[in-house]
Amino acid sequence: MSRILVTGATGRLGQLLVEQLVARNRPVRILTRRPETARKLFGTTVQIAVGEFADRYSLDAAIRGVGRLLLLSPISERLAADQIAVANAADTAGVRRIVKISGSDWTIDPPGVSISGDAHAAVEQHLRRLSIESVSLRPNAWMQVSLANTIRQVLVGNPISAANPDAGVGYIDARDIADVAVHQLLAETVSGTPLILTGPGIVTPRQIAVLLSTILKRPVALVERPPSALTPDGDFEHRAVAEFGRLIAAGRAALTTDVVASLLGRPPRSVGSFISEQLAIEAALAG
Repeated sequence: MSRILVTGATGRLGQLLVEQLVARNRPVRILTRRPETARKLFGTTVQIAVGEFADRYSLDAAIRGVGRLLLLSPISERLAADQIAVANAADTAGVRRIVKISGSDWTIDPPGVSISGDAHAAVEQHLRRLSIESVSLRPNAWMQVSLANTIRQVLVGNPISAANPDAGVGYIDARDIADVAVHQLLAETVSGTPLILTGPGIVTPRQIAVLLSTILKRPVALVERPPSALTPDGDFEHRAVAEFGRLIAAGRAALTTDVVASLLGRPPRSVGSFISEQLAIEAALAG
């Protein structure tokens, strides 16, 4: 059984991926700059390779003996350069498959609307030029990011704010992203085209306000706010997030696909079930 290398393992999605692979008794190695954090998260269940994307020596050491690679890294100005460096090292080492966690489809196509999407597109194009079998997963907006924050804000008495209260989003649960990624890592074959991952339906901020009002049995206010300003001199991550907000407000994230259901044989998790889970967690934390 060949070893699987996971990059970005200490992040929210990376942890889910590693935990699933370990639960399936797959030999896992992670590449990280934070070995202490990795050891606290995973103990001795994984091999830890300490290194940097920009350090070819540490990349070569981490990839040695690896059969499959999960390619994941946070939004940053170096995203394309770092991921291409990992892909090149994997190609040289004879890795057989790369599963890339890419950007949302609406940030990538058409090009030029998102600096983050353009960076992911550059990596996808590079992967297609290599001899390695690869597949890119394009998850829609994550429930664990914007929705979780919305719930926390409502619980402390703040309104839901949205640039466009009627702009729908096909939110996806990060656990479903992890499930599909593990499926593609272990499957006999992978898709020849990018997989667009969404939840089962499109939900607007207005509908989320109604849903929370019903569950909490109190009114939840909804206010319209202008989208965040696009500042060309801001750092990469903040510029990227501001672009996401504008694209979502324009309705670009209002899409659903049947990819999760077709691959996993079950429907993706819904916004309603996610909200119920998060409210139960917050209530337990509050004592």
